[in-house]
Amino acid sequence: MPNSDERTELILALLTEAFEPLMKADAEAFRTKFRKMAADPFAFYRGSACIFYGDMRELEDRWADERTSRVWIHGDLHPENFGTYMNSDGVLTFDVNDFDEAYVGHFSWDLRRFVASLALMGWQKALPEDAVRELAAAYLQAYVERVHVYVEEAEDSAYGLHLDNAEGHILEVLRRARHATRIDLLDSLTELHGDERRLQRSGRARELDDRWADERTSRVWIHGDLHAENFGT
Repeated sequence: MPNSDERTELILALLTEAFEPLMKADAEAFRTKFRKMAADPFAFYRGSACIFYGDMRELEDRWADERTSRVWIHGDLHPENFGTYMNSDGVLTFDVNDFDEAYVGHFSWDLRRFVASLALMGWQKALPEDAVRELAAAYLQAYVERVHVYVEEAEDSAYGLHLDNAEGHILEVLRRARHATRIDLLDSLTELHGDERRLQRSGRARELDDRWADERTSRVWIHGDLHAENFGT
């Protein structure tokens, strides 16, 4: 077990390895990222998947063999990466999303990362340890049950949580998403000045001055046809 100084050096090395090229390209963005990560343990955990996988590669995984160590995993599985979206059939769905860190690795890494995130959220919300353990056990049991179902299903996407089969809090989330409108989204981001609609000045948006009108910002990918009806779930 490394001492605290060795652990600090390892964390710094892993963060540098993962982020150094990006930090050099946009230092201000990473200052913002690291300030958010410093807010609480869960925020740090969300932003530091590289440390998690640095630890995993040193861990002997008794659940991994030639098949189970080379499967597509989510890569950054935690509670805030679940949400609502329209699937390819236009059906409102609640499921895991945000696959930008998908990876070929051990199936257990997704399980470990999600359970660790539950523990951090439980600590943040001052839940009793027994309650966190119950949540983790319920998640793992549901995972095993769903894998057994997928063995019998011809299509991986054959199951999903929709308005017609969801219950409890998930059903309420789906109902709120269905009733949300593009106008609601527009009102949350913009404000009217006479007959002209402008972005709200807030912590998430700021006005750029002339120093941003340089070679980089004048040659970026833009939407090209951005209007209210191009927002949606």
